Amino acid sequence: MEVNNMEISTAEQLMSLWNAEANPLVAPRSLPDTEWVVAAIFDSMPTPTPTLSLGADAARHLVTGLMDSRKASGRPITRAIARQRVNRILAQMNMIPGISAQLIPEPVQAHRPTALPTSSERFTAAMEMRDLDRQLLSWCRATNINDAWLLVMAIRLMSRLGMSERVMLGTLSQLTLAHIDKPDRTLAIPSSPNASGMDDGHYRIALPDSLWVPMRAIMTREKRRSPEAWLFAPDDAALALPLKQRRQHLRRRLMSAFRQLAQDPQARQHHTNARIKRWPQLTQACRHVAVISGTPPLWSTILRDYPLPTCTPIPLRLGQHNAHHYSPGNPKGRLPNRQARHRPPLVPEGEAADGTLPLDAVGAGATQATATQPIPTTRPAGTHRIDTDHLPLDWRRRVKNLLQQFLAETARLSKKTVKAQTHNEKMRSLLDKYENRLDSLLGFSGHYPAWLLNFLYHKLRTDGCKISTAKTYLSRLTPLTLLFHDAVLDMTDWDNEVVLELEIAAREGSRWSVSTLEYFRGSMREFIRFCQQYGLLEDVTLPKRTNNLTPSILRTRILSLDHMQTAWEELINRVPNGATDQMKALVMALGFYGGMRASEIEALTLSDVQFGASYESGISRCWIDILEGKTQSARRRIALHIMAPPSVIKQLEGWIETRRQSCSDIALADIALFGPRHSPDAYKRRYLITLVIDDMRYRLGEDIDFHGLRHAAVSWTLLRLHAAQNPGFADTLQHRHHWMFQPGVLQETLQYFCGAEGTDTLARGTVLLHVAKWIGHREPATMLENYAHTLGLIHSDILAPRRAKNR
Repeated sequence: MEVNNMEISTAEQLMSLWNAEANPLVAPRSLPDTEWVVAAIFDSMPTPTPTLSLGADAARHLVTGLMDSRKASGRPITRAIARQRVNRILAQMNMIPGISAQLIPEPVQAHRPTALPTSSERFTAAMEMRDLDRQLLSWCRATNINDAWLLVMAIRLMSRLGMSERVMLGTLSQLTLAHIDKPDRTLAIPSSPNASGMDDGHYRIALPDSLWVPMRAIMTREKRRSPEAWLFAPDDAALALPLKQRRQHLRRRLMSAFRQLAQDPQARQHHTNARIKRWPQLTQACRHVAVISGTPPLWSTILRDYPLPTCTPIPLRLGQHNAHHYSPGNPKGRLPNRQARHRPPLVPEGEAADGTLPLDAVGAGATQATATQPIPTTRPAGTHRIDTDHLPLDWRRRVKNLLQQFLAETARLSKKTVKAQTHNEKMRSLLDKYENRLDSLLGFSGHYPAWLLNFLYHKLRTDGCKISTAKTYLSRLTPLTLLFHDAVLDMTDWDNEVVLELEIAAREGSRWSVSTLEYFRGSMREFIRFCQQYGLLEDVTLPKRTNNLTPSILRTRILSLDHMQTAWEELINRVPNGATDQMKALVMALGFYGGMRASEIEALTLSDVQFGASYESGISRCWIDILEGKTQSARRRIALHIMAPPSVIKQLEGWIETRRQSCSDIALADIALFGPRHSPDAYKRRYLITLVIDDMRYRLGEDIDFHGLRHAAVSWTLLRLHAAQNPGFADTLQHRHHWMFQPGVLQETLQYFCGAEGTDTLARGTVLLHVAKWIGHREPATMLENYAHTLGLIHSDILAPRRAKNR
C-alpha cells in the first residue's frame, strides 16, 4: 500500500494500513491500546478531513483516557507507560502525509552534580570544618594523643585534596615509605582500593606544605620501618592484615582520635555550637572544604571515587632526581618487555601487482596452507561498516530473546548439564538452528551474538557448565545498554578501546555493585579468551583480573617527546617520498600527535586530508576528516597543523603527492592514504599498524601498542593546555624547549580548543569537553579516567603556592 498516495481520514483506514505493513503497533499485545487511541483521535474530529493536527493538550487527554480505559477493564497501567504508548502511536502517525501530532515530552531527571554544598546546613558545616582544619597543627603539636598526626593527615587528605573517606582509608591502608618520594615531596596514591604493590597504577601528586608537614612527621616517627612495610601497622602481626581489615582498623583509630579532638576546648573555642560532633559529620563536611577554599571543582573532586586516574611513572618535571635514567639510550630509556607473544616484523616490500606478499615476507607464522597461495595484504580503500539501517528497531531485544530461547530448548534436553555424548546430535542441531536464525535476523554472519552463542555452546559442551551458569553468562554479557553500542556487532573492529567502551556502555543505566562489575569483567575476559583461541580479537590484551578490561596501566609509560623525536628522525632521515619508512613515521605521528585510532588511520583516503593556506614559514595548514567511526562522536575534524610539528605536515604533503601521482587516473576518495605503490587499495592492519608497532618496539622497547599512542596524545595535550593558561608551568618541564611548548604554539593550541566561544570556554569550564571531542569521546569522564596520565602534574601545580607558580 502506497502511503504517499493515500489520504487517511478514518480509524479503519489507518489500522488497515498498519496491518498491511505488519507494524509492531498492531501486534497482539499492543493492538487493544492502539485501537483505543486511534479511535479516540478520529472520534474527536467533528467531520472527516484530509488533514489532522493534534496539539500537546490533546495528546495529554489521550494519556489520561488510555489510563481510565485500562483501569475500567481491570488492567491498569501507570501514567509513564501510557505516555510512552501514546507517543509511539503519535510518532507513527507523524510519518503519514496530512497528519501531524505533537509528542508529549518525556520527563528526564537532570543530573547536575556540584562540588558545592547543596544546603545551608552543609555550607555551615563546611565553613566550620575549614576553621577547624586551620587549627589542627597547633592542636597536634600541643597534644599527646598517639594518632594525632594520623588524624591531621587523614583530615587534610579529605579537605585539601578532596578525597572521600573511602579513598582516604584506601590510601592510608596501603601507605608505605615506598609510596613517598622525599626529594620531590611526591605521594603515590594507589589507583585501586585493592592495589597489590608499586607495580600497579598510582596517582602521583606533589604534596603542598599543608600535607607535607604531617607526612614528614609520620615519616620521621616511622623511619625505621622497611620501605615496603605498612606505615601505620601497630605491631608486626598487623602487617599481614588484609586491606579490608586495615581500613577497619584505621577507621577505629581515627574515630577515637577525633573524639578526643572534639572534647578539646582549645580546638573548638571558636565554635561553641559545633555542628561537627561525630566522625561521619566530619567526613561529610570535608567534602566541600577544598572547593570553598578556591580549588577548581574538577581538581577538588578528582580523587573522590575509585578507580582513580593513573599517572605515568616516567618523570617529566625538571629537576626530578631520576629523570635522566628515562632518556632514550639510558638504563630506563627502553620500555620494559611485556609477557606476551608478538608477531615477527613484517616488511611490505616487494609486493606483487595485485597487492600480495611473497611467501618469504610472511614471517615465521606462515602455515602450510599459506604456502600454496599468496596472502592478500590489502583491502579496498575507505571505511567499511556493517549496514544496520535495515534492522528492526527492536533487534537487540530479539537477539537476546533468541539466545534465551536457545538455553530454554537446551534445558528441555536435561535439567542440569548437556555435556554427555548422548546430546551431541541434538545440541549441534540446536546450535545450527539458532545460528541461522540470528544470521537471518541481522543479515550477515560472524557478529557478536553468533560468537556469544558459540561461547555458550562451548561452556555447556566442553567445560560442562550447568545450564543455570550459562544463563548467568548470557545475562552478564547482554545488557541492553551494551547492545546499543555502535561497534558491538562487528567484532573484527574490536580493539582494547572498543572493549573499554563496551564496559562503560554495559554499566550505563545499571546500578551495578562493585562485585557485579567484577563478575561482568570476568565473564567478558572468558569470552575474549574463547574468541582468541579461534583467531579473533588477537589485538585485545587481557589484563590481570583486578584491573579494568582495558589494561591502561600498561600504557601509563607514555612515550616521551624525546622517544617520539628519536624514532621520527631515524625513520625519515634521507628517505625519498613514498618510502616505507616514511609511511611508518607518518602512521606513528598520526597516533602520537593526532590521537587517531588505528582503524581510523587504516580507513583514511586522500580526500580525507585537506590542505589550506600556508603560514609565513611556508608550512601548510592541514585538516584530517574522520567521516566514519565506531560512534557518532568518533566523526570529527583534526587540525593536524595545530597538534603536530611542521616536519610532520611537510612529510605528509610529500607522501600524498607521491600517492596522487602513482594513481593519477583514480578519484581521490578511492585512493587509500596508506597502501602499496601504484595501487589505490589500503594495507590491512597486519601490514600497516602491526608493522609500525614492531618497528617502535625494536627501537624503543616492548611496552608499546598503537592504542598507547592515543594515551600519549591526550596526556601531552592536557599539559599543553595547562601551560598555555599558566605562564611558567612549561619551564618546570624537562621538554620545555620542544616545539609544542613554545609560547606561540601554546596560544594557538589554546585558541583551537576554545573554539568559537573563545575565552568564554575557559570561564565555563568546557575546554575539557572540546579535548574529549577531539580525541573522539562523548564526554570528558572517560578521557580523564582512562587516557590522561599527566593529571598529577597539573593537579600538583594547581595546589602549589602562588609564589612557586610564578617563579
